[in-house]
Amino acid sequence: MMDGRQMIRALFLDVDGTIISTRTKKIPESASEAIRKAREAGVKVFLCTSRAKQFLSNLSAIDNDGIVALTGAHCLDPQGRDIGCRPMAAEDIAAALTDVLRRDVPVVAMSPECIFMNHPSSPQITDFLATGGLTLDDIPGGVRDIPDFLSAEDPVGLAREMDILQITGFFPSGEEDRRFLSLMPSCHTERWNERFVDIVGNGISKAIGMETMAGHFGFPMSATMGIGDGANDIPMIRRAAVGVAMGNAADDVKAAADYVTADVDDDGLAKAVMKYVFGA
Repeated sequence: MMDGRQMIRALFLDVDGTIISTRTKKIPESASEAIRKAREAGVKVFLCTSRAKQFLSNLSAIDNDGIVALTGAHCLDPQGRDIGCRPMAAEDIAAALTDVLRRDVPVVAMSPECIFMNHPSSPQITDFLATGGLTLDDIPGGVRDIPDFLSAEDPVGLAREMDILQITGFFPSGEEDRRFLSLMPSCHTERWNERFVDIVGNGISKAIGMETMAGHFGFPMSATMGIGDGANDIPMIRRAAVGVAMGNAADDVKAAADYVTADVDDDGLAKAVMKYVFGA
């Protein structure tokens, strides 16, 4: 952590509730302008999100220097080339997807190039996409069905071919989270919405994605700033030299931050960037 007087060279920005308003599903003009000014001043800007790269089509107006996607499991440069890719254990994937197909639980499984769903038109997945202002039609390349693990001769081999980095399951917190983790001992949950949960490999977080970008682009973590609003942003906020929570963040996120800015709909991102990047 630092006091903001040193130069910020890299911004790591959460997407939903930070860049995009959860109320309007739009990017406030002040946020777009602040990001533009920061990049013009030579500051690198990274999107740092639990979304897959395929779920970022409605952020095309935001120029960036790279993407930390899937809660840190997938890092990409501005041209979309892989910088870091951390698949989940194939044994865990096979066990989990066999279980959800048997019980008919809606899930989304995400690989670097493909999005797999078993109930793409379900209310749960429709609501999940709408949370980010998206529909199925907004996903480049569409979606694929989850393979039939129930009849697969080699479910672990099938899972390895899928190269899954993150699974999102649609169930409330509690017993179902624990059931999933009992099937996936090499994974942990990251929950930022009461209606669904993201599951990634152990050791994966947005902070790991930040470190991957810092190493690739050659800037120190002591010159970074992270801004977010969800529980999955806490590792990023703590790892950044300056950690900022949005005004619409939960109390535990605010408690982890060096500074709490205004709500996303009250120019919160812009106010934080102007304060710490430009000293205004």
